[in-house]
Amino acid sequence: MHLMGAVDLAAIERTLQVAIAPAFILGGIMALLTLLNGRLQRLADRYREIVEGSQVPPQERRLLVRRARLTYRGITFAIIAACLLCVLVIVSFVEPLAGVTIGNHVAGLLVAAMAFLTLALLCFLWEVLLSARNLPLRHEK
Repeated sequence: MHLMGAVDLAAIERTLQVAIAPAFILGGIMALLTLLNGRLQRLADRYREIVEGSQVPPQERRLLVRRARLTYRGITFAIIAACLLCVLVIVSFVEPLAGVTIGNHVAGLLVAAMAFLTLALLCFLWEVLLSARNLPLRHEK
């Protein structure tokens, strides 16, 4: 008995082609999550140092909390984007097997995933700009 019925090899081939791009994007999101988690860990370590007694101005503590919140939001947005891409891949495979056409839903999932990925990257950018605020990045004469 043939398990896939009327689904032909060409349909499976097209499905694999559609699923490849989200898979590459997922790899990039995982790299971003690794980076953001590392930054969050460093912020947590620095905050722990501050709480344990080192004398720092209250504005530094507030800045660390603000940066940690941005990083946490970036992580959340990246995970949502990854989950949407996973659903997109699942839907892409189920669509030809079920014999239905749901192209608009696939496009919507991709747009939503990219929107959340953009939000994650903007949170990362904002956190980097905040962290660099007090660094001597310009050549002073």
